[in-house]
Amino acid sequence: MLRLFLAVMLWVARPSWAWSPSPMFQSPSDLGKLMVSRSQTSQLDTAPKRLPSLLPPTSEWDQEKVIQRTLNGIFLMACFGGALYTILNIDHGMTRGWTQSEIAMRIPFDTWSSYESALSSKPIMTKTIINVVVYLLGDWLSQTIFQKKNILDFDVQRTLKNGFIGLCFGPLVHEYYEWSDTILPVDGGVYTRLEKIFMDQTTYLPIKCSIYVSAVGLLAGEDWEAVKNNVKERIGPICFAAWKFWPLVHCLTYSIIPARHRILWVNSVDLVWNAILSSKARTDEPEISPQTETPAVEDSSDVPP
Repeated sequence: MLRLFLAVMLWVARPSWAWSPSPMFQSPSDLGKLMVSRSQTSQLDTAPKRLPSLLPPTSEWDQEKVIQRTLNGIFLMACFGGALYTILNIDHGMTRGWTQSEIAMRIPFDTWSSYESALSSKPIMTKTIINVVVYLLGDWLSQTIFQKKNILDFDVQRTLKNGFIGLCFGPLVHEYYEWSDTILPVDGGVYTRLEKIFMDQTTYLPIKCSIYVSAVGLLAGEDWEAVKNNVKERIGPICFAAWKFWPLVHCLTYSIIPARHRILWVNSVDLVWNAILSSKARTDEPEISPQTETPAVEDSSDVPP
């Protein structure tokens, strides 16, 4: 009787997503008839052992995806959480007795003052750090928000490579703008500023973009011939896209933007540029599925100005 009672309870309490019972398990009366048979009794004896199979199946790919998203979240907190914490605590030790509104009003001004101070004392390091942050942020945005994907579904290695290239470009960009202001001072008038824009778009832009695409290819493990072919195929569309965007931006860069803030301004506009070039500076990413978790081709990154 106890065995029959347990069998009935199992049948009544079975969830809707459980396995479909065989015809002999359609009613309690059928179960009572099955108790007569020794083989049927042995099946009931093994029923509790089948309980783990009632749990919803979780594929190995789903588990790896959760782990990857967790690691990506930690990466984001490490990269951008520290910067956000520094900004929000810029007045730490000075806010005793301040209201929350007073603290919120002071944060932008004091953050800007801190940036000005760092720019005066360590210009190359400050501009390089800004360059790295923008390159990391731009690549992350181009993989997630710009493509309307989950903010944790991105390739960390690709983002890190982009940040490394930004680290290398930081001092070079600083030196270029210094040299540009030396040979073509912005106070030389309208024609001098137009000459600076022309030099930017015909010399600086193609060279920098070619170096960038080459660096991405080499970091991805491509051979030199493949890298050269990739540059030849992409440099034209990249420059044509840039000529529709950056000359107008540089009309402001060389007119109303102070020279010491020029790189910050260009890096800020860089985020929009990364969104525009998301489809031009990298190959189409294959859709990731449980069967192919790793894309067959590693893409190149968005090309900065």
